[in-house]
Amino acid sequence: MSKKNTRNALDTSLSYAVIGLDLAKADCAVAAVPCADDELGLIDRMDYESLFEQAEKLEPTLFAMEPCCGYSQISLRLQNMGHEVKVISGHAVKNWIATHKSNQKTDLNDATALAKLALYDHDLQPIRVKNVEECRIASVQAIRIQLRTQATKSLVCFKSLCQCWGIVIRRGSSNTKKMAEAVAAVEKLLGAEVASSLMILRDAYKFTMKQINALDKLLDALVEANEQARTMKTVLGIGTQTAARLAVTTGDIKRFPMPRSYVAYFGLAPRNIITGHSGTPSPSKRGALKPVSSRGQGKVSRRGDRVARSFIIQGAATIYMLYCKDMLPECQLRRWLHEQIKRGKPYGKIIVSLAAKLLRIVWALLTYGENSTVTKRAYHARCLRLWKSPLSTTLRLNLPRRGR
Repeated sequence: MSKKNTRNALDTSLSYAVIGLDLAKADCAVAAVPCADDELGLIDRMDYESLFEQAEKLEPTLFAMEPCCGYSQISLRLQNMGHEVKVISGHAVKNWIATHKSNQKTDLNDATALAKLALYDHDLQPIRVKNVEECRIASVQAIRIQLRTQATKSLVCFKSLCQCWGIVIRRGSSNTKKMAEAVAAVEKLLGAEVASSLMILRDAYKFTMKQINALDKLLDALVEANEQARTMKTVLGIGTQTAARLAVTTGDIKRFPMPRSYVAYFGLAPRNIITGHSGTPSPSKRGALKPVSSRGQGKVSRRGDRVARSFIIQGAATIYMLYCKDMLPECQLRRWLHEQIKRGKPYGKIIVSLAAKLLRIVWALLTYGENSTVTKRAYHARCLRLWKSPLSTTLRLNLPRRGR
């Protein structure tokens, strides 16, 4: 990038068509395009306080940035000043740099790509900015996921070390009292140093689990205070963790004109591969033509939020488990699962189809502004009565062992 247009600050007397921001931890790179001409004004480094001070003096301007850490708070602050914010995917920025800058990825090139994409690519779909309430839910859930990872690693390490000394701990067991008893039984073999170290690791796991339980209560309170998340929790197979993640990533349900667009947003809709001869009808193994709806369709796209997709698939798998154990009451989902199994559909396809069906139910509930009812969900009345029974804890998937 040429240094002749590099500046130290924005000229607040000018009107800018767009300002691209490449966000970093303590500062950002700036690429500003004035309305008078297309000559870029580049700023290699600008701290955030200086950015906000100069942004207050500017006329309403379009700011473009990537969804980096803290982008929501920066966007909200700029919007409060009267500016427009457009958040652009990093994939689009990477592709623009590859085609226009010979893949020379620098901070100034990133800022330039953001400015050009926001100004000229009108078909580019921007990423939604999260509000303060959604940021709170996302932060609490991120901390819980981090602690859940630490607890799992501590437990696995404890069991592996015990196995090295011939101490067998039953698979799936997480009883800290039995862990202490197992270590105390062979303390002479282990020695005081090893036994004390194992107890420290066990205490760390126990303390982390207490912290996770405290976070579960905080997250449950945030979910109950969110109207969308409360509605999502009424759907069979969606618990607190899933509802929290879906509420954070969904935003305004009016963004999705139809259920398929909502399913595709989380990467559970098949990709269309219709080019050349790949989309033409081809006979199946038995000689019959494939149905029209499946021609040219590949695997699911796996786009969108991975955590939300993982949670909704876990919910679908739990419903399938209840069906296999004959614990799922007579309802539309039970009849649908029976029909899918009868057709010989593989387990993975059934789970993904069931997860997509749950998302369609969520879309319908949020679109029509109603809670889960027999009419909207087509569940049997017995299923709704069972919803209030002790089995509802299992149905709602509040299973702390699974990290959800």
